[in-house]
Amino acid sequence: MNLPCLMRNLIDKLPFLCLVFLFACSSRPSLSRKATDRDLLSETTKRELVAATLQSAKGDYNEAVDHYRKLLTAQPSNAALHYALSKAFIGLGVLDSARLYSEKSVTLNPGNKYYLRLLAGITHQMHDYSRAVELSRKLVALEPGSTEALAALAIEYLAADQPEKALATFQDILKLDPKNETTLAQVLLMQIKLTRYQDAVGTLSTLLERSDGKEKLRLTLGELYRQTKQYDLAARTFREVLRSDPHVLPVWLALLDAEVQSGNHSAFLEDLDLFYNTGQVTLEEKIELAQFFVARSSRESSFVEPASLMIREIKRRYSGKTRMTFTLQVMEGELLFHTGKVNQALLLLEKTVHSKNAQKQKELYVEACSILALCYDKLGYSHKSLHLYETILHLEPGNILMMNNLAYILAGQNKDLLRAKKLAMKAVAAEPVNGGYLDTLGWVLFRMGEYEKAREILEKAIELNPEEAEIPEHLSKVYEKLGKMQKAMDMSEMSRKRKEK
Repeated sequence: MNLPCLMRNLIDKLPFLCLVFLFACSSRPSLSRKATDRDLLSETTKRELVAATLQSAKGDYNEAVDHYRKLLTAQPSNAALHYALSKAFIGLGVLDSARLYSEKSVTLNPGNKYYLRLLAGITHQMHDYSRAVELSRKLVALEPGSTEALAALAIEYLAADQPEKALATFQDILKLDPKNETTLAQVLLMQIKLTRYQDAVGTLSTLLERSDGKEKLRLTLGELYRQTKQYDLAARTFREVLRSDPHVLPVWLALLDAEVQSGNHSAFLEDLDLFYNTGQVTLEEKIELAQFFVARSSRESSFVEPASLMIREIKRRYSGKTRMTFTLQVMEGELLFHTGKVNQALLLLEKTVHSKNAQKQKELYVEACSILALCYDKLGYSHKSLHLYETILHLEPGNILMMNNLAYILAGQNKDLLRAKKLAMKAVAAEPVNGGYLDTLGWVLFRMGEYEKAREILEKAIELNPEEAEIPEHLSKVYEKLGKMQKAMDMSEMSRKRKEK
């Protein structure tokens, strides 16, 4: 190591070097034999300290550890030596030992912020966040008005999964430094995490007044208005973003979504027309947006008509494009299925999957076959859905949903149960908290006569899917086989009530 580098390292080690002067000042010359021995011992101690400090500065941590340990033999209650030894163990990457000596230094001198800060860092690195929080709080008390100490405490609260306390600490920083945009952003994130959306709106408005990057902030503000069901304000905010950047698909999605949620049909039609007339948006993006609305229609009936309107509008504008025709037919079939028009969906999708060149668009073809298979299941044509599930798995061997569905059909037909079990177990292994997949596995096990295993699996499934009617129906049959007749009747009644909802 060259001299300048060594000097820089020595400067970093100044707290350790100060020990040398401490020892030097404590020795007094004497003419007695005992005094001379003490002086000799003091000189030895000083040499050990200098050697340890130099070794640590050069990165020779093993040598430093040996020297510091010798010094501790003579002075076991010296907090600074414990601190120095802890730093050497950190250099070696031995955190357990580093923490042991760091804890000792804090015990001996609990008011030293350097010792506390080192121990807080070690405990954080060892994932003992509750201890790191405790130490950081002591540092805040020792350094009143220090935004750095408060920021460190807030980070420890986040690590300890205490977002409420982290938010309060970030707000304490803002009291000391109201113009701190970084902290204001942290407050915003905490408010969103804690679903305090109305508070977040106010914080974000403050950020908008101060920040140059306003577009992303406006988009976030619009999302917060949506979360607080202020849909008109959300739509207005999204339109402001689109004026400066009209090709961003997520903003169009957010705008049209807000208008559907608000029930403002005329505004939806107006902005949808504007969206389709925007040159910066591609046909593929228009299809993508319609697909999102179709997917939403399966969960929220208010999206059915807007999704249907989008499909009709794309058909009208792009009727000559063969590929788009196939895509739109699949989307329309899915929409019909979601809205309970299963027979209509079946007729349309049968025509679609048997159309010329359908299999050349593999992804769409698989999607069409999947929805058609669900139609067959719904109408009781299990032999037809079985064929389609086999076809899909031939094209996509890793399709977990199709594995599950095929296993369920096989169990329903009480055939090829070993294969059904293998498929169901693969589905559950891929998604172990999917109640539907657990139900399938439980039902297969029931068919195989493995009633106790079926009970265990179906009891997990019913906890995960508290609204599903079929799971208690299956569990009722299992309890019956196990001779638990009262439980069987309870499950049967639960299934009946759920079906009536």
